[in-house]
Amino acid sequence: MYAIVGYFDEVTESKIVKLWEELRDTAITDYPYRRKGHRPHLTFSSFTEFNPDLLQEIERLTNLYEAITIRFRLFGSFMKSDSFLLLPDPSSMLTDLHQEIYSLQAASSLYAPEHWIPHMTVANHLNPDQQAAVQHLAKQRLDPFSGTLSKIALIQITEHAVIELQISTI
Repeated sequence: MYAIVGYFDEVTESKIVKLWEELRDTAITDYPYRRKGHRPHLTFSSFTEFNPDLLQEIERLTNLYEAITIRFRLFGSFMKSDSFLLLPDPSSMLTDLHQEIYSLQAASSLYAPEHWIPHMTVANHLNPDQQAAVQHLAKQRLDPFSGTLSKIALIQITEHAVIELQISTI
């Protein structure tokens, strides 16, 4: 599987990784560490077949955009899911970028513009006790914060690793 994702600035990534480390160190969940190379990100698109022309298209697209300020004030879960998410405030720049990226590569319907809900997965595959523990820790550790979406990456996701095929700065 492949995906086009947005990476955050170093400070924002560090804040999220610190939460991930505490979740692992307190034995709540090791979800983010199950695949080598997993980084905090927003997913814009996912697909099963790789088109090499996509590399140039992503580079062209990132030249049209500047880094996007992202503000996180919400966390939660999709209904009937076993995940815990950070949800950025919607912005026209973020949705415009998503629409451009989606148009580069037909993706699963989950990422179609009319269905896409921007989110950063903190943890997944949680049982109800883990879900409650993650939420409790997030309430204790996180205040609303802003960061920057500063890179677009094309990644390959395997059973054991996330492989970065291309990273472009916006």
